[in-house]
Amino acid sequence: MSKEPFFPPSPGNPAPTPSLDELLGAHARAGAPAGTEAPQPGARQPGAPQPAALQPGAPQPATPQPADFAEPAPPPVQHLPAQAAALTAEARVPLLLVHAGFSEGALIQTWMQHVMKGASLYLARFQEGVTDLVLDNQPNAVLIQFDPCCIDAAVALSAQLQASYPQIPRLAIGRTRHAQCMLAALRTGVQDFIDIDGSVDNAQQVVHQLLDAPPAGGVQLSRAPQTALVSARAGLGCSLLAAHLSAHLQARLQWPQPAPAPSAAASSTDEALSSLLIELGHPGGDCAIYLNTPGEFGFADAVHQQHRLDRRMAQSAIARHASGLRLLTLAQQPQVLASGDVQALLNRLGHYFRHVVLDLGACDSPQLLKDVLPGASEVWVLCDQSVASVVGTAQLLRQLEMLQVPRERLRLIVGRHDKRLELSAAQIARQLQLPLLAQLPERRRELSRVVDQGRLFTPQQRREPYVQAVAQLVRRLLADHHPEMALPDSAAAHPLTRLLQRLRRN
Repeated sequence: MSKEPFFPPSPGNPAPTPSLDELLGAHARAGAPAGTEAPQPGARQPGAPQPAALQPGAPQPATPQPADFAEPAPPPVQHLPAQAAALTAEARVPLLLVHAGFSEGALIQTWMQHVMKGASLYLARFQEGVTDLVLDNQPNAVLIQFDPCCIDAAVALSAQLQASYPQIPRLAIGRTRHAQCMLAALRTGVQDFIDIDGSVDNAQQVVHQLLDAPPAGGVQLSRAPQTALVSARAGLGCSLLAAHLSAHLQARLQWPQPAPAPSAAASSTDEALSSLLIELGHPGGDCAIYLNTPGEFGFADAVHQQHRLDRRMAQSAIARHASGLRLLTLAQQPQVLASGDVQALLNRLGHYFRHVVLDLGACDSPQLLKDVLPGASEVWVLCDQSVASVVGTAQLLRQLEMLQVPRERLRLIVGRHDKRLELSAAQIARQLQLPLLAQLPERRRELSRVVDQGRLFTPQQRREPYVQAVAQLVRRLLADHHPEMALPDSAAAHPLTRLLQRLRRN
């Protein structure tokens, strides 16, 4: 998606009062929270590189020619900064024009720039994942090119936007002499049809009326909840818990449908994305080993290529476990990642998946903790029954407080719990002043035996105490964030187990 430079108004044709530029600015400010100021149209963000077309000595883009000429090259497309995705709920793109390119698309761009009289107009093509761009940037309105060369794509996009985001107005733009295009646009429920063969004043009046209306409530974002796991020391089993939790949660989120075969799922482009495990601890790679799911596309790659990362790419590029769980791992040698880019990626991934588990382990990067934890739905702090672990966890909690992580989101998990030890889980929770969420039993020998075979405990191994503890955590996540999937324990149990329970009650 791009924002093109606009032609200034001609000296002899003053802009109406109020100008469309002022109306756009007021409309954007009306949809922003109090205390924020909408950016001026065309203004370059601080720290952003100057576009190559505007640098001194650089060749300027050619002005698109009328449709009578043979297909001129469309103006160069420049993507919005990655930080724009992190401002989904705060900043909104005024108008988005979706076109098919070629000579007719270039002509529509030039004509709309004249209509806008210098106000911001953002561009995208049909093949650029428009629905994801609308979700990330929440335009005040979408203009769709309806032309014989792209009528099928225009109809499909308009219908999809109507189904997904009915609160965002849609306008069709084309030529009324193409009656089939105008009729197809009206059948998809667009608010109006702008004729580029008609009067510019009429088009400006239509846009004025559209922007003069109160701003829409915006896209009702349903970002996936994020559960972060963190520990003060390495070696407490944080990654092992994250791997089990994510795999078992994946099984429940797609229950009762059985998981597809790995070969079929790898080639499917319509597979639902349920759970995502992001391993951010250092050194990384433990979760990939536990799940036996290596992947060439890592977290740093996703950060750098997030302008291309749509739902289809998430399905194909991110490593997939046999259960359907997706895995992103930080490289062994972590790179310096911009805070805005990390937050933007997590925001974008939250639109594609139903639940995200963040394994931070004993993270030694305060900046990464600051980027990830404040936005997490809940933070689970893992500690064991040693004094050193309790002291380290207390220091970690002070660090999280300095990073302004909300205290009410913190929960304590006591790992490797042994009832024979004097330091109980309740005493640790009181000492750390954290709510006790769960106790993981001491099962290092059993876990090592399973992991050494390249496997994890499965949800079906219900007699295993570790599986029972993980199942309790999964039920907690389902009840809090996915109530439609939070079935009673008796419904999720094996039929034979339910029969035995009834016999005992009788």
